[in-house]
Amino acid sequence: MAESHTQEAATAPSANEAAAKAEQHQTGMAVKAALLANIGVACAKFAAAAFTGSSSMFSESVHSVADCANEIVLMAGDRASDRRSGGDHPFGLHRVKYLASFIVATLLFFVGGVFAVSQAVGKLTALLDGSLSRQAEPLELSAALAVVAVSACLEGWGLHTSVHEARGRMRRVRVEEGSLVRFWRRTKSAELASVMMEDTLALIGLAFAGSCIALSMATGDELYDAIGGLMVGLVLVTGAAALAFKSGSLLIGEDLDPETRGQVVAAVERTPGVDRLINLQAIHMDEDAVLLCLKVETSKLDRDYDVQTVDRIEANVRAALPWYEFEIYVEPDIFRTSGPAHAAPSAK
Repeated sequence: MAESHTQEAATAPSANEAAAKAEQHQTGMAVKAALLANIGVACAKFAAAAFTGSSSMFSESVHSVADCANEIVLMAGDRASDRRSGGDHPFGLHRVKYLASFIVATLLFFVGGVFAVSQAVGKLTALLDGSLSRQAEPLELSAALAVVAVSACLEGWGLHTSVHEARGRMRRVRVEEGSLVRFWRRTKSAELASVMMEDTLALIGLAFAGSCIALSMATGDELYDAIGGLMVGLVLVTGAAALAFKSGSLLIGEDLDPETRGQVVAAVERTPGVDRLINLQAIHMDEDAVLLCLKVETSKLDRDYDVQTVDRIEANVRAALPWYEFEIYVEPDIFRTSGPAHAAPSAK
């Protein structure tokens, strides 16, 4: 039994590698642009909350602070993942991005959501027991509503940019385009998953805040505004749970998507000298880096022949999916009809 692993030659970057770097740069610029926009939005929301006393606007201010912190942590994670790793991390620091996304979900979004909910519940309690007047001030709330409208335009632009990047990535890796929910569930990009969730939650929260502020203006009852603040906080908590589940799954390690797995299987099976692909295990280190382990049955159990076959397998896989950075390990073996470790791979 022989085992071989070869590294890609240090050659000039291919067109696909250049496209991948350009995409990463574009995603990084989008995160930076979103950060600058959210800082401005957060300042405007806090000013409106201080002027109006609006519970909905205060919750939205907390939401924007969480968004800003999200982008800062994601940029820090992206920068850390590009550093050269020492001996303690032989496969690199790619997954720091996933850790950053998980921190965003569990600490920033969840804590921000719980804080917003607690503040809204406190105001609701005070309004219901008569400690605070329920008389709304339409002029003050109109200023808050104007800030909500401007914020919705900015967040809508941010979501449009995220969607454009998502569809561009699907085209680049030649994955069939589907719904955005399907893309979010299957993407291996922590940055895109976080930013898409952030922009979507922001628009949902603004819809609740705007509706409840408008109801308070129409009825003259401050209670609706407090309910709006509660709804915004609950949106943050719900989004935090969804993002924690997604980023946690990426951090643990996700397999290739079915289309990509099928392409790898096809590339291996059409390699001259391969009689059977016995087993295939893969894990994403980040959206573009994949650790791939293969067990194959070759035509001859000869060391020199096996080494040549392994080299051809690696070349075929990289040629079939040039947009991925593969770390490939191949072990020639004999197929056995029993035992889970030798089960034939599935393209799912």
